[in-house]
Amino acid sequence: MKPRHSLLPYALLALAWLAFAAYVWSSSAQLPERVATHFGPNGTPNGWQTHAGYLQFTLIFGTVVPGFVLGTFLLIRLLNGWGLNIPHKDYWLAPERRQETMDFVQRRGVWMAGLMLAFLTSVHYSILAANAQTHVSLPPAFFILIGAFVIATLVWSVTLIRHFYRKPA
Repeated sequence: MKPRHSLLPYALLALAWLAFAAYVWSSSAQLPERVATHFGPNGTPNGWQTHAGYLQFTLIFGTVVPGFVLGTFLLIRLLNGWGLNIPHKDYWLAPERRQETMDFVQRRGVWMAGLMLAFLTSVHYSILAANAQTHVSLPPAFFILIGAFVIATLVWSVTLIRHFYRKPA
């Protein structure tokens, strides 16, 4: 019997995207007409966009990036694992395990898309906070958020690779 494909992760990701879009849309009213959007290493702004340009860019980027991640993992599935670089590839893509492997990889793709969406939400939050100050600068929490994103991405990568290193005897 073939395993059922759960739509729940996709539904949760869609809800997360809707929450992201609603948050960006509703909170953007707090931004000035000239939005500081790029910052130097010391946290001071060195790039700006119009309010409308920032809103449009953020909503499009917040759609395209997670969509690209999902599309990449879907393409791997549609091409039967072509382009998938995993340990013991022949074992994991053998016909009796291919469906389970592709399901696992696809779920991991949904997680990565969600992680990217969470990071983009935190970037928007940081831009809101930076532009709310009299002297515009990134809040120190932004650097903590970047560190958290890097650590989460490393954990995601290591756990993905570790899954495929285990090979039953």
